[in-house]
Amino acid sequence: MTDPEGLVSAYASDAERDAEVTVRPKRLADFIAQHRVRDQLDLLLRAATGRGTPPDHILLSGPPGLGKPVSVEALVLLADGTRRRLGDIVPGDRVITRTGRPALVEAVHEQGELDCVRIRTTSGREVVAAPDHPFWTTNGWMKAGDLTDRDVLANVLRPELTAGGAESTDEFRLAGYLIGDGCTSNQVTFTGSDPDVLADFRSVCDRLGHPHRTRPNSARSSVVRISGLRGWLAEHGLLDKTAWHKRVPPFVYRGDEWQVGAFLGAYFACDGSVSRRGRDRYDVVVEFHSVSRGLLQDVQHLLLRLGVQSRLKLKRGRHQGRPHESWRLSVTSQDDVARFVERITVLGERGRRLAEWAPRRDRFEESLAADRVGSVEPAGLCPCRCLTVADDHTFTVNDLVVHNTTLANIVAAELGAGIRVTSGPAIERSGDLAAILTSLAEGDVLFIDEIHRIAKPAEELLYSAMEDFRVDVVVGKGPGATAIPLDVEPFTLVGATTRSGLLTGPMRDRFGFVAHLDFYSPDELDVLIQRSARILGVPSTEGGSAEIAGRSRGTPRIANRLLRRVRDFAEVRADGTVTRETAQAALRVYDVDELGLDRLDRAVLTALVDSFRGGPVGLSTLAVAVGEQPDTVEEVCEPFLVRAGLLARTPRGRVATEAGWRHLGRTPPNGTFGASGPAVPDLFSAGSQEV
Repeated sequence: MTDPEGLVSAYASDAERDAEVTVRPKRLADFIAQHRVRDQLDLLLRAATGRGTPPDHILLSGPPGLGKPVSVEALVLLADGTRRRLGDIVPGDRVITRTGRPALVEAVHEQGELDCVRIRTTSGREVVAAPDHPFWTTNGWMKAGDLTDRDVLANVLRPELTAGGAESTDEFRLAGYLIGDGCTSNQVTFTGSDPDVLADFRSVCDRLGHPHRTRPNSARSSVVRISGLRGWLAEHGLLDKTAWHKRVPPFVYRGDEWQVGAFLGAYFACDGSVSRRGRDRYDVVVEFHSVSRGLLQDVQHLLLRLGVQSRLKLKRGRHQGRPHESWRLSVTSQDDVARFVERITVLGERGRRLAEWAPRRDRFEESLAADRVGSVEPAGLCPCRCLTVADDHTFTVNDLVVHNTTLANIVAAELGAGIRVTSGPAIERSGDLAAILTSLAEGDVLFIDEIHRIAKPAEELLYSAMEDFRVDVVVGKGPGATAIPLDVEPFTLVGATTRSGLLTGPMRDRFGFVAHLDFYSPDELDVLIQRSARILGVPSTEGGSAEIAGRSRGTPRIANRLLRRVRDFAEVRADGTVTRETAQAALRVYDVDELGLDRLDRAVLTALVDSFRGGPVGLSTLAVAVGEQPDTVEEVCEPFLVRAGLLARTPRGRVATEAGWRHLGRTPPNGTFGASGPAVPDLFSAGSQEV
């Protein structure tokens, strides 16, 4: 068979003549940044070379817009055990990743308001995220919009936290008792009926130096009144809290496993229950009860930190003749119940039942727990953010784990093999792909760009080629059709995509190595530009390369393009050296400002600010104002403007942020989107005054 014309590029014998090709790295040692991917690839290729076999197939993915957009209200677990709104995360924070270990937040990216989906799991967890946000599942990474009730998400068990609280273990027990059966308004009291629990509560108060007095409350319960505790309650956010508004105090999250277990044990002794289903002594159910959903969500998170999975459910009933709603947090897996008994000490009658009925564990420790998707529903427009996280580029939101082609040529160079290059849209028929595969020599690299756009028949043909190095070509039609098996020489497939979520599960599973690429930082681009300048023979200074790097939008291709344009300017209108002043003058000529905005980007932002007073304005109207098509504005201009924090999408249309006004040299009016000052009141504001 022969290659279809134009489907596969020929070997380039004159690649050095092309400047764009010349500045690309040829070996892994030349590759700038992406250190994690570079090290992993080096290990993979060295091992394959040592064995004398082609390496596993490689998938390179880079999500568009660097996006991992999640609602700003989602709670992110930090390395010190506390949880913070995603909207409050700043670079330098350390977050817990999928591995359970902490990693540094390198950057925070404002995404504005995006159309989102609300994901609810069967355990009662809930998170709002953009449809293209990747979640870790049992089938690998899947976009939020592609999840169904057949998918299972991941929770991190027993993360590696650094306890840093100054509170004693007795304070953890005291907080647990008061949240369970305490009254923190007016007089501070604790009511209980279990003698062991009452005795332990009084002992805790004695050790902390709080005077107390006990009196009978009824025939079966007593009330302990505590003095001198209101200051401690106010400090930890527990003062004057009703049963509906109680939450776990912040200091509990900073405790170690023993202290968290002490808090949960004290709370369970008040608002917990232990029962058996049927007569099987191993069928034990542990439950917490409260009218505060937020409190039990906090407890559910703390249980997960001790390795215990639980399920939160709404309980409807009647109280004093009226409909009543409360919440129930259940531990039903016998392995989880066994962990609960092992790691949480409970006093009183409940503790004795747990000790007597405790089941045996029948599974080893695991780092991730399964949490099945219950539903995925539209959530409307929500303000979103995304993070750039070091190491494995993952983090947790509400306890759920969440998260292009130079490398293909590098793989071929490292292996000393040939490379064939094609793209997904170019492969329309399975016969096209069969022609390419059968023309490969042993050890060759086949690179398919935009692999998620490959035709379905060709994709299915690729399965057998990747696994068995064999393809079946169908000859003829109808009853006389015959499948002819053709052997394929062992090869390495390198696929690249910016939409990894569009790859089918069988296709993703056949790649032995998956690499995730991110945007470059200005410092990394500075190093890259200096290397490119040396290759092209362009004299440059550090200031000149840094100026170009800052305007390159985090993309090497843009950086190399701007370097060549600045080189032209330097040779024609300067002394040939790329200095900071030369770069600034050249980029003014090419309408590239200090943030990397080009003429069209600035036209969109200027029209939004000058013609529509910052918005909101609809996409079509904005496009007419700049003389472009709406899809051009939406797909070409908006992604970078949103990522740079200059423009935001709202339910009413596009608006310029405070940063957008200031970038154009304008003073933002009061009430501008993203401004720190108070908004201008209007007729629909709660605090508006009557005229």
